[in-house]
Amino acid sequence: MIRESIFISHATPEDNAFTLWLGNRLDAMGYDVWADIFRLKGGDNWEVILEHAIRNLAAKVLVVSNPVSVTKQGVRNEISIALATGKGIKDDSFVIPLRTAEYESSYQIVHAQRVDFGGGWAQGLRDLLETLDAAGIPRRGVSERSQIWREISQRDGRNVVETSERLVSNWLRVKALPRDLRIYDFAGGISIGAKDRAIESCSLPLVPRGRGFLSFASPPALHEHFGDDLPISITGMVETEEFLTRGAPGYRIDVSDARRHLVDLMRKGFDRRLEHARLRSTEMANGRHMWWPERDLVGLEKKAFACNEGPSGRRHLVGQSKARNLFWHYGLSMWPATTPFIHFRLSGHVIFTVDGRSTVGDASRMHKMRRTMCKSWRNDRWRDLMLAYLAWVAGDASELSIDMGGDAVIKLELPPVQFDVPFGLEGETPTAEEQDDEETRDILASSDEEPDFEDENDADILEDED
Repeated sequence: MIRESIFISHATPEDNAFTLWLGNRLDAMGYDVWADIFRLKGGDNWEVILEHAIRNLAAKVLVVSNPVSVTKQGVRNEISIALATGKGIKDDSFVIPLRTAEYESSYQIVHAQRVDFGGGWAQGLRDLLETLDAAGIPRRGVSERSQIWREISQRDGRNVVETSERLVSNWLRVKALPRDLRIYDFAGGISIGAKDRAIESCSLPLVPRGRGFLSFASPPALHEHFGDDLPISITGMVETEEFLTRGAPGYRIDVSDARRHLVDLMRKGFDRRLEHARLRSTEMANGRHMWWPERDLVGLEKKAFACNEGPSGRRHLVGQSKARNLFWHYGLSMWPATTPFIHFRLSGHVIFTVDGRSTVGDASRMHKMRRTMCKSWRNDRWRDLMLAYLAWVAGDASELSIDMGGDAVIKLELPPVQFDVPFGLEGETPTAEEQDDEETRDILASSDEEPDFEDENDADILEDED
C-alpha cells in the first residue's frame, strides 16, 4: 500500500482551529490530508480508523505540539503508534512535531526535529512545506476535500456563493534564474577577517562559503569591485536548476544548504534592486528590511495599477495627516521560497514620518499609530497598495528584473500569482476607485484607543539610523 497521506494528530477541541487552517492549506497545495475532524462520522470506531490511517496510509505524521496537546492521552497514543510505524518502515523522521506554543517535550518525541509555528503560522507553514518537499511527499491535484475544508472553515462566517472570482496572491513567481551559479575563491590566500570584510563591502549579491563565496555574478563584474589588489578565481560552476535539486556534492553542498544559499542570494538581489530604486530601508524586529518611498520620490499623487483580468485602479503610496502633521508611507518586505515553486512572498507595512523622510522616533508611538490607522484597511486595500507599489517600481512593465552582476539576471513575473475560484463571499466589495484613499486622510486624529486586534501586516519596526 502506497503511503501518500499527511496525518495530523491534535488535541480536540483545543487545536481544531489550527488543524482546520493547516489542513486547508496543505490540501490546497495538493497533499492528501488525514485529520479526524472531517474524516470521522458518528458511530465510527475511531480508535481502529486512526490506527489504520497511521500504520498504513500516512507518509508523515504531524503532531500539533503545545502544553495542552502533549498531555492528552489520545495524542500520546497516536505518537506511540507513529513512532512504532516509523521504526518499522525505517523512517527516523516519520513524526514531525509542530510547535504552536512552548511546551516541555514528551520523552517520546524529544529528539524529533520540530517545525516552529510559535513565531507565526505563515512562517511555520513555509518551513513545513520545505520539509515535506525535501522528503519527497507526493502531491495530487486539488481534491474534492477542498470543498469539505471550505464548508467546515466557513462555519459562523459569511455565506459562500457560487460566483467566478479572481484572487490576487502576494506571491511573485520567479520567471527565470541565471543559468549558472559560480563558486569563487580568493586567489593567493587571504585572512578570514579580510575575506569577511571584502564580501561585506561588495554591492553584488554574494554568499560566503569556505575561503570564498557563491555568486551568480560574472568575473568581470566582480573584478570591477575587488580590483587587482584582491584577485579571485572560479573554482567551480553548477547549473542553477541542478544546484536546487541535487546541491553540489563535489563541493560538499547538500540540497538543504543549496536551497538556503539560493534563498539568501535572491533576498540580497531583491534588496539591492529596491535600493537602486532609491527606496528607504528600515530594519524590522524580525531582522528583515522593509522598503518604503520618501515623499519627494513618489509625491502625493496616486499611482495607477492594472492586472490582467483582475483589479485595476489608483492608490497613494504616501499620504498625509494634516491633523497630526505626519506622513504615512506604504512599504514592502519580502522573503524568497523554493516551494511549491520558486517565488518571493511579499508583506505590506506602513511607516510614519514627520516630514516625508524622517521616521517618528518613538517606537511605541509608531506601533500605536499603525494599529489605529490600519485597522480600517481591508484586504482589498492592502492588495491594491501592493499592486500600485510593484507597478511603480517596475515602471508598469510585465516583469521585474533583478541585476545579479554582469549578465546574470533574475526575472520576476508581474502581476503577482492569481487564482480563479468558482466561489466567493457574499456581498459586494468597493473597487479601488470607489474606496477613496481620502477616507483615511485624517483618521489618525479620530481615536487614541487601542484596537482589539492586530493586523497581520503589523510588525514592530525599529528606528532608522540616519
